[in-house]
Amino acid sequence: MNLDPGVARRVLVYSSAGHALMHLMTAFYAVIVLTLAVEWKLPAEQLLALYAPATILLGVMSLPAGWASDRFGAPAMMVVMFLGLGLSSTACGLVPAGDAWLLSAGLCGLGTFGAIYHSVGIGWIIRTASRQGHAMGVNGLWGSAGLALYGIVPGVLITLASWRAAFIVPGIVCIVLGLMLWVDLLRGRVGDRPMPARAGVQPGRRQFWRVFSVLSVTMALEGIIWQAVMFGAALVFEQHVTNVLLLGLATSMIYAVSGLAQYALGRRIIDRYPLKTTYVVASALQIGAMLALAAGNVWLSFAGAIASAVLSSASGPIENILIARYTPSRYHGLGFGAKFVVAFGAAPLAIMAIARIREATGSLDLFFLGLAGVAALVAAVALLLPASDFARDASAATAPVAAK
Repeated sequence: MNLDPGVARRVLVYSSAGHALMHLMTAFYAVIVLTLAVEWKLPAEQLLALYAPATILLGVMSLPAGWASDRFGAPAMMVVMFLGLGLSSTACGLVPAGDAWLLSAGLCGLGTFGAIYHSVGIGWIIRTASRQGHAMGVNGLWGSAGLALYGIVPGVLITLASWRAAFIVPGIVCIVLGLMLWVDLLRGRVGDRPMPARAGVQPGRRQFWRVFSVLSVTMALEGIIWQAVMFGAALVFEQHVTNVLLLGLATSMIYAVSGLAQYALGRRIIDRYPLKTTYVVASALQIGAMLALAAGNVWLSFAGAIASAVLSSASGPIENILIARYTPSRYHGLGFGAKFVVAFGAAPLAIMAIARIREATGSLDLFFLGLAGVAALVAAVALLLPASDFARDASAATAPVAAK
């Protein structure tokens, strides 16, 4: 199936909006729960624990969501995601005061339907984009915006209205987008196509297993590094910065910069240079970022955290593109579902290690020194990827033509 450029643009808009809303709506409970604890007169820790099953579903359901995408199509599953997230969030906002069980059920809906995005939306973009790196950069920027807004949006809605509005308003936005996508799908204004063939890429079974085996290792280790910086950087800064507001701003800046970097890297690097080379270099540079975080100096640590987030922002889209190119189109959903099960499954190791090492040593210097070795291992394993030139080929393979 071939796609018109207008169709590809609409795919990018819907998928990017879904990326932002998915990150916003699977994280905003961390802010809402603070107000909920006061109004329901229950401990915040008890209410926060209600979200634990949802976090498990967010990872576990990636695989069945990918299977469903392969069977029913990515656009249809994106409709399900928008409507499911919207209805689940709205249901949370309508829960009777004090009914923890109903709230937990609504939160599980957020985890279940939020799991659809990464298995479906990313492959959808890659298959339909004429410039894959640029499209992934735009998509990553929107995802980072969702992460940046997960505290601001509920905070504003709670201040202006109530905790119920913090659930219901984003829910309504999701439902509206889901209905719009459904109408556009029925009218043929959005669509999908098999992964376009590219020069130098022969996705046979042996090559698929080689790529996916290598990426299974690197993605798991990259997931550990990403979570280590997300949860550990603030603890490193805390040793030097006592002002809570400054600490929060410093942590937020890491991910604001990484979102902008992902957009820039997609436009300037990923579409122009071999993916394997870029992936290996980004992984190797993580060694320096981890050493900076281990240096014990606040400015070096801050620079190392930003560098690490930027490098992860380069690696993630490359992994996605490689999976898309080497996985048969009919199994794209399963391929992306497997990726995020691997990434989410390995990440908790970082959180457990942070807790134990900080308790034992009082700092995370040794932890980040160890992660420098992990980054070196990622770069070494990445060298086993096929040596094909993945730079942007002459456009015959990806030039969009008339819509189906």
